[in-house]
Amino acid sequence: MTKNELHIIIFVQKHTIYIRKWISLHFLPIITDKEVTVMISSVYSYYLAQYGHKTNSKYDTHTKAQLKNTYGRVLKSNSQTPTYKADMSEAAQKYAIDLKENARELSNIANELSGSNGHGMVFKKSAVSDNPDAVTATFIGDSSSADDTSLDIEVRQLATSQINTGHYLQPNSRTVKPGDYSFDLNINNLTYEFQFNVDEEESNSDIQNKLARLINRSNIGLNASVSEDSLGNTALNIESDMTGVSVIKPTIFNIRPNNDIQTDNPDFVEGFDKPTMEKNTNFIETYGLDRVTQYPGNAIFSVNGEERSSASNDITINKTFAISFHNTTDKPATISLKDDADSITESITELVSGYNRLVSIAADKENDKFEGNAKLKKEFSRIMKAYQPQLERNGLTVSDKGSLEVNKAVIQKAASDGTLSDVFNALDSFKKSIQRKADDISINPMNYVNNKIVAYKNPHKPVNDPYNLSAYSGMMFNGYI
Repeated sequence: MTKNELHIIIFVQKHTIYIRKWISLHFLPIITDKEVTVMISSVYSYYLAQYGHKTNSKYDTHTKAQLKNTYGRVLKSNSQTPTYKADMSEAAQKYAIDLKENARELSNIANELSGSNGHGMVFKKSAVSDNPDAVTATFIGDSSSADDTSLDIEVRQLATSQINTGHYLQPNSRTVKPGDYSFDLNINNLTYEFQFNVDEEESNSDIQNKLARLINRSNIGLNASVSEDSLGNTALNIESDMTGVSVIKPTIFNIRPNNDIQTDNPDFVEGFDKPTMEKNTNFIETYGLDRVTQYPGNAIFSVNGEERSSASNDITINKTFAISFHNTTDKPATISLKDDADSITESITELVSGYNRLVSIAADKENDKFEGNAKLKKEFSRIMKAYQPQLERNGLTVSDKGSLEVNKAVIQKAASDGTLSDVFNALDSFKKSIQRKADDISINPMNYVNNKIVAYKNPHKPVNDPYNLSAYSGMMFNGYI
């Protein structure tokens, strides 16, 4: 380890994961010199499960002017909102998360379908691959890109992750002595020290599953599982989320013995202890934790005949196409742009889908227990009543629950008749209206749960309350102690 390398200690004590951090060789606590218990609330787990996998849009990054505009809207909301006690029940928090995330997604879709100056309605061009089983593409350029833009991509090798597969052992026996063990796991220039104990009654299978849980719960970019061979023996598998290999080293992660002195007190000191080192080395060798069965590799491919390589199977070309590799190819896969009529229909369908997802939250009867949900329904109803006639004239029908349906035949007929401008004009004003509402929801989703007003603001001398909008972010972190 280098002098400034971050050293993170993870250990299990009475079924609780503890994390400690040091600057190696200096013993300076980064967080504190006491244990930090990580208690992930069920609400945060819900957020990660439902929305944590989604990638950020380019509209999730903002210019200084955009941030200033958002800051101004936050101040305005603070000055106008009464001081209230928010409903912080688990159901209310999940409701607020659903509102905010779906509102943010709808706003991003609306931005994608807006002109470069933020005004007007443009359709998002779509890419298509003639071999989607091997190569898929998403168009990420702007509407000014030439329609004849195309790429020929040949994939010779996919980028691969690193896989360590341990030794297959008899699951019901135990091949190590009971006691305390530890090992160092290095990934992304960070060293994580895992500490655990083996009890008298634990078998090889129990130990392997314990390690798999410990690695998975540490969230360090590795996935661990226990596999079984044809004889019923079990082994621990560890696979990296990352793919590709750097010039510096051939592996993404490595596991080595730890030589820290083990005591019953978590506040141990670091030092060399030969018996401990030998015991930890024996454990790693017995279970085969350091046994690399698949080395990481880079993707090797060509674009229009020019050979390239990438550490990932997801690449971007010319800021125009986001390409994903799924398999190797026998011949080049051709990436091109779809016809305008298909792209227009797809863009409108995307906007409608984003709107429907947000409306469905308010329409869910389970959410009627929140007083703000009725208010949200009325707000959507007002928007729909204002635009329903012109939407229905241009291929969009409104259901009884307020959701929209796209009549693709009407839109494609308008594309062939040259009357798409009417459709765009009708959708543009509707798009702006629902985007404003989505942005308002994103600013303060807690405004729609059951809030008990504590005090009204003086309308003649409004005062900003900086904590009004902290309820949403606070609910994510108040589980950490």
